Amino acid sequence: MTKNKEKQLKSIVSGVKDVLREPILKVLVMNSLLTETQLETLLVDLVIEDSYGDHISYKEKASLRSRIGTGSKGVSRGAFNRTLKQARQNMMKCLYTMLLLAYLGFFDFAVFRPFEEIAAKIGNYREIRDVLAGKTNLTSEEIESYRAAERTILDALQHLASPLVLKSDLSRRRPENET
Repeated sequence: MTKNKEKQLKSIVSGVKDVLREPILKVLVMNSLLTETQLETLLVDLVIEDSYGDHISYKEKASLRSRIGTGSKGVSRGAFNRTLKQARQNMMKCLYTMLLLAYLGFFDFAVFRPFEEIAAKIGNYREIRDVLAGKTNLTSEEIESYRAAERTILDALQHLASPLVLKSDLSRRRPENET
């Protein structure tokens, strides 16, 4: 591997590590079917190779993944592959769950509107993040705008974590002593 390619790969890995530290991503992972290790493994497998533009062996991918909690880098190829298999299975279960809900017409119910709204806010946030990432010096207004968008999303995610969020309006108004 040339020095330029190695530098490019290190830069991509660094970007993935930065994304894994974002507060919004941490909340999303905490409430998802994926563990942080599984997500990092998926990112290494899919994003790094795609961004790099060349095939990377599983041995090298395993060396790029961090050992969560240890601060050291690299895991065995077998551990990487096991985690990748678990991540793919969890992701497929999630996608099939979404397809099942669509099949049943559940996305037409009002209880899913807040999820649609937060998804749109996250899309806007990512666009802002990408624009700001291309700048070398950020103004205080740009930083505050970015932080405000982040706080808005984190607050909305906290609201979505309520067990009542997937209840209909009628169910929420039902008296508590009724079974």
